[in-house]
Amino acid sequence: MIIGDVTGHDLRAAVTMSQLRNMLRGIGCDRQETPGNILRRLDLAHHNLYPHATATCLYGLLGEGEDGTWALEFSSAGHPPPLLITNDGDTRYLTDGHGFLLGVDPHDPRPYATEVLPARSTVLLYTDGLIERRGESLDAGMTRLRQHAAALAREPLETFCDELLTGLAADHADDVAVLAARLPPPPPPRR
Repeated sequence: MIIGDVTGHDLRAAVTMSQLRNMLRGIGCDRQETPGNILRRLDLAHHNLYPHATATCLYGLLGEGEDGTWALEFSSAGHPPPLLITNDGDTRYLTDGHGFLLGVDPHDPRPYATEVLPARSTVLLYTDGLIERRGESLDAGMTRLRQHAAALAREPLETFCDELLTGLAADHADDVAVLAARLPPPPPPRR
């Protein structure tokens, strides 16, 4: 799972984000390393290609373990934290694994975290355009996202995403991207 945002709102920013995303895919496919190391490699490339630009990025690997449990291993370069929404509507931000923006210090080690995720839960990645409002604290926007997502916890994933965008981004001028994954029900008990 990859999401990010380059500083700026023009065509150059969009092209840069596209190039960074493609580089990250290539690095991630080539290297079997932790998300923190993958983001560090991306930051080194970013520093050489775009020395005066900054960007946020969240890189995560969502996978199923041999026991049927699912986990998200992730690292964030200054990006808003993923939101975990359980099937019952409980929500919490996954705040571990957070480091500096891309373009700040490419030699700084990048932290990463692993979160075991409940069955039927939803993991939401999003850009800051979904939560930021002029004249309002970031905490208010993050609370609004949690409340809205909790109310949509049992909706089909397409409806969940559409309703988040309709309810939270319709009147906002900043660009918005969301990426959501819904986990399957728990595996049947072994005999």
